[in-house]
Amino acid sequence: MKQWKEKLDWERNRPFYLIMAVLLAMVVYQQFLITDLQERMMNIESSSYDDQLNNIRWEAETALSENREQEKDILQLQKHSATQNWRLMEMEWDTYGK
Repeated sequence: MKQWKEKLDWERNRPFYLIMAVLLAMVVYQQFLITDLQERMMNIESSSYDDQLNNIRWEAETALSENREQEKDILQLQKHSATQNWRLMEMEWDTYGK
């Protein structure tokens, strides 16, 4: 144990050991900052991803509601066309006979 005390020589190398302790504390602090930054970036990315999914969902729902309206319009036009065809056929039958 005496050899270690002589090798370390705390009294003479005190500034060196203090500088090493401060540098070690800075490294640990920076690691905490890096970890915190990584967590924040992951949260930002996930919220951005959620926003993109919400936008896609909204666009899909909007397109679906537009398609439903267009389907109603198409059905109405088909009914109107069928009615017009029937009337035309009735007029042809009246004119030319069955």
